[in-house]
Amino acid sequence: MSRWLTWPETHNLLLLVLFTATLMAGFIFFFQLLNRSLAPYDIVAFELAWTPARAGQMMRAWAEAGNAAARQSLWIDFAFMPVYALSFAGLTLLAGRATSGRMQMAGLWLTLAPFAAWALDAIENLSLLNTLDNATNPSASVLTLAGAAATIKFSLLLVCMLYWLSALVYRVRRRVR
Repeated sequence: MSRWLTWPETHNLLLLVLFTATLMAGFIFFFQLLNRSLAPYDIVAFELAWTPARAGQMMRAWAEAGNAAARQSLWIDFAFMPVYALSFAGLTLLAGRATSGRMQMAGLWLTLAPFAAWALDAIENLSLLNTLDNATNPSASVLTLAGAAATIKFSLLLVCMLYWLSALVYRVRRRVR
């Protein structure tokens, strides 16, 4: 873990974060365009459907065109996963480097969380693709797996964002002293 205090070099880490954050913005814009085909639901609602009844309601509302858009969104998400994982990990590592002591150690460990989120996202997407393939009889266990993976994924990314905020507060308080 202590190796992450110096590697990658801060300059390279900043470049990585800027590059991946720019790519993230492009992906998010594209996903918003795809979500128009999914109204009145969106792909996040599908990720958190949890039950066959709820998923079935969404897939019926989407009809064939919406189901195709949902499938496309899930496949494109596989390319998005490394982008957000690297961006979140880079920002978390930068925030961790800006702190010290236990707070820093927590940040170094938390740098791994976006990669766990990536793995959970892959599980979630495969589960949802299975659900789309079996739209007439979606599996409760597959949807439960997708919902749990999505919930943990979003929680891990939220914890990273809260860590960024706490690291910022930490830095401001140290400067004020």
